[in-house]
Amino acid sequence: MGRIICMGFLKRSSIGLFTVQYSEIYFILQINCSSQVLRNKFIVPYVYLGLMIISFVIGLNWPNIKQILAIYPRDFHYLIGVFTTVFVHKDLEHLSSNSLPMFVCLFGLFYFYKEIAFKVTIICHLLTGMLIWIFAREAFHIGASGLVYALVLFVFTSGLIRKNKKLLVFAFITLVFQSGLLWGVFPLEEEISWESHLLGALVGIFLSFLFKNEGPQADLPKIWDEETEETITDEYLNL
Repeated sequence: MGRIICMGFLKRSSIGLFTVQYSEIYFILQINCSSQVLRNKFIVPYVYLGLMIISFVIGLNWPNIKQILAIYPRDFHYLIGVFTTVFVHKDLEHLSSNSLPMFVCLFGLFYFYKEIAFKVTIICHLLTGMLIWIFAREAFHIGASGLVYALVLFVFTSGLIRKNKKLLVFAFITLVFQSGLLWGVFPLEEEISWESHLLGALVGIFLSFLFKNEGPQADLPKIWDEETEETITDEYLNL
């Protein structure tokens, strides 16, 4: 019916202490995962990562699963792809380039945005997939980078508008993992689903404003009273 278009990033590069390569999946699996983590909300990032790996392994022996679980825009037979396509990847390089940034974004989202993390994740997932099904080119769209763009732009935009130092630091950390974030929304390569990147980014920005009054808010300003200032001054004078 059509060719497969990957929701992948345009370039791979060295990022911080890590190099984006096949060993990323191994790195993620080596992250300390205590029993307490597995019992609470942090299970979500591991579920997403696990389903991506399981789907990839199944695809090695059953290649047709990539088309069965993909999104083919405006074809009701592939509407299930709105949910399943984020778990399907073309090859190990495609899986590797999406797994680390998605895991980091989800883990940070559930750490910093405890109250709204789950609903933000689900809305990013389903709304991005639905928009791809409605507006994208007629081809098989697979991969998680549409969701990754939604999560990254939600985290980044939220950090800016909330004026919270911790959120801003996390926002810039997520950008470190996206070497081709800006260029990914332009139709530079035919085999890249730039539409999914663009639509995911718009969803993330939209949700950051929709939920701006929920979750962590701006840092409280420090208040210094005269007594505190006098004490500090006396301490300096006595040195």
